Amino acid sequence: MAGNRKAAEKLILDTIEKICPGGENAQLYKDLFAGMDDKAFETFINDLESEKQRLAIIAPNFGKSRLSTERNLAIAEELGHNFFQRVWMPAKGDRPAYLTPIPYLVVDLPLRRQAQLLDKKISIPEDNNSVDDFTGQPTGKSKGSKISYPEVQVLAALGLQENLVEFMKYRGGDEKGFNAMNVTIGRTGGVSLKAIEPFSGKVKSTQSLKTMLTAAHLKNTL
Repeated sequence: MAGNRKAAEKLILDTIEKICPGGENAQLYKDLFAGMDDKAFETFINDLESEKQRLAIIAPNFGKSRLSTERNLAIAEELGHNFFQRVWMPAKGDRPAYLTPIPYLVVDLPLRRQAQLLDKKISIPEDNNSVDDFTGQPTGKSKGSKISYPEVQVLAALGLQENLVEFMKYRGGDEKGFNAMNVTIGRTGGVSLKAIEPFSGKVKSTQSLKTMLTAAHLKNTL
């Protein structure tokens, strides 16, 4: 076991150092292995083989140690692994199953949806009358869907600043601006954010947070 363990540790440490040279990853695993007895190390290797556990590599943005796609492909070739595979496409309708003539990149990746699909739990406000005292945002029967932080980032990346102002200010707790917007829509059928700007106020949640911080003797500029 001792000889096999030494070789296994060397392979892991050398490969990790090749993937992310000059970083702390190899030292982290070296320290981890130093605290393992032979039985714990064997369990660790078995978990890797069964894909119950995976090796992790830390590569901070703008750090000295950088990952490289070209280097990773070369390392994979050294280890006898090919990232590109021909894929079997299942039969569909009158089309039989077939093997793609071109190899495609096949890797495991995390996936997160940007928004939930609310086909059965869709929320439509019944009225526009109820707001939360602390945030100034719709609540109760007036509460509808929300805009998430990832969605805010997407809007900002697309340069949709007016949409952000509407969602985060006029519909996000600015009671005076929200009322002015609704009055204008009721009278004209539309609204311009520039036109109602003189009638706007501040977002209530910001004022509430300022009050709570001040009450806790925390000076702030909110």
